[in-house]
Amino acid sequence: MRDNWEQLRAGVDCPLCVPRPDVNEHVFLVRRLAVSSLYLTRDQTYRGRCVLLYDLRHVNRLDALELDQWQVLARDIWIAARAVARVFDPQHMNVESLGNEVPHLHWHLIPRYIDDGRWRGPIWTSDRSDMRSSRLAETQYLELAQALGEALDTLEAGR
Repeated sequence: MRDNWEQLRAGVDCPLCVPRPDVNEHVFLVRRLAVSSLYLTRDQTYRGRCVLLYDLRHVNRLDALELDQWQVLARDIWIAARAVARVFDPQHMNVESLGNEVPHLHWHLIPRYIDDGRWRGPIWTSDRSDMRSSRLAETQYLELAQALGEALDTLEAGR
């Protein structure tokens, strides 16, 4: 187990490194940003849930970035979170970087709603087998990705 973890940390066979598919069973590409890519997760139990993946190289922790690299990534995170908030209008949003399973720098953007069943608690405290999964039709992912892309365009233009 430890050897596998060290290999993952080093980027060996990292499933989040580029090149990665735009669409697979886990994610649906919204758009590439300055140093990252925003994806809708296939599991839309939390409507609007996205993941932002760092693209420039394999990095497993925030402290591995230089300050200027962090500043560009922080802008991507800020723009992505604002776009998600604009499109989905959640009551709150969790923005988390965990890396416990796949040690590649990435951020979970999880819109939270008062009626979401885990309101006021972290979603990660449930056993995976107890967590329901809500999947959408392909056309719905496409519609949501287009709405998020338009919000990203507007935010990047300063509006």
